[in-house]
Amino acid sequence: MLSFNLVNLFSGFSFFGFILLIPLFANELGMSLTQIGLTLAVFSVGVILFSPLWGHLSDRYGHRRLFLVFGNLLFFISSLLYVYVHTVEGLVVLRFLQGIGFATNPMLTALFSDHFGDQAGRRFGAFSAANAVGAGLGSLLSGILADALGIRWVFAIVSFVILLSIGAIYWGLPEEIVPGPAEGTHENHRVPGKLFYLYGTIFVRHSAAVALWSIFPLYLRSFVGSLSLVGAINGVNMLIQPLFMLALGKYAERWDKLQMVLIGVAGSVVTFLVYALAPSVWQIVVGQIMIAASWSVMFIGMNLYMIEEVPQGSRGKAFGYLQSSFTSASSVGPLIGGTLSDAYGIQGMILSASGLMLMSLPFLLKLQAMERRAHAKPSC
Repeated sequence: MLSFNLVNLFSGFSFFGFILLIPLFANELGMSLTQIGLTLAVFSVGVILFSPLWGHLSDRYGHRRLFLVFGNLLFFISSLLYVYVHTVEGLVVLRFLQGIGFATNPMLTALFSDHFGDQAGRRFGAFSAANAVGAGLGSLLSGILADALGIRWVFAIVSFVILLSIGAIYWGLPEEIVPGPAEGTHENHRVPGKLFYLYGTIFVRHSAAVALWSIFPLYLRSFVGSLSLVGAINGVNMLIQPLFMLALGKYAERWDKLQMVLIGVAGSVVTFLVYALAPSVWQIVVGQIMIAASWSVMFIGMNLYMIEEVPQGSRGKAFGYLQSSFTSASSVGPLIGGTLSDAYGIQGMILSASGLMLMSLPFLLKLQAMERRAHAKPSC
């Protein structure tokens, strides 16, 4: 369990370190908000194209740990090369390569659920909390170090954390080999069709969220001056999440998982209104606590729902599709955020994003209706 948590912590640290720094670095290169959005979207294109592929191959051949090592190695190399980037074109190429490497990340959740089996649900809270701790530390420390050393040096430091992750994967994680098609049944390797309503929910909600997150460091700079404070406020969300996730992990197995997702979406809509109407930085901090709670409920709910509903032999593919839903949203979101911010200002963009989040509800409500009908059918 410790090795899984360490890898997830390192993953959160590196991913959110770059999430904080890339918009600021791109701004230093003289890019507009729309161009920053396009640059962030390139990462997502790499993940979208390769997550289902890596997931399918890991389901077919097993060896999920090997895929994780390969992906993190590519992520490490492309991240380290940021130190030498001085052009927009170079930034775009490296973001795409990072996306290809990060596309193996769903294998970690698949390997976790394979390894722990029936115990995965009750252990998932701590597993998720580790990622949130890493994300919070990555955001907080990246801002502090960027103020002290400059952004390029922080790219090198974050790359070293990825190297630590590779070591933890190779020497710490178990090598689970899932049954191939010849050993398992066809049914065991099929992703349930109803999950695509969940993927639709995630895509729409996360597109709206990323519209803000892609510009959020710049929005924070309108309230505070230093990168350290930007990193600290940005990190509040992730640093608070572990408290919620650990608490939820103890009780979530008893709750309706899709209802948890619904609560998370509704809470996100309300929180975005708080962000948009915030008169001072303290309201932003309150919003960060609110979004931490909303995201934690939603994240635990959707992952436990998938662990319960997806056969072991198709979990790599199923979680790959989930990652693609997130990253498809991460490619659309920056375009929405950058374009609307240039046109209407950041506050106008946030208000629009809160409305967009509501459009995720039809997918979720349809899935809930399908589940109610399925449970209402008499057993034969």
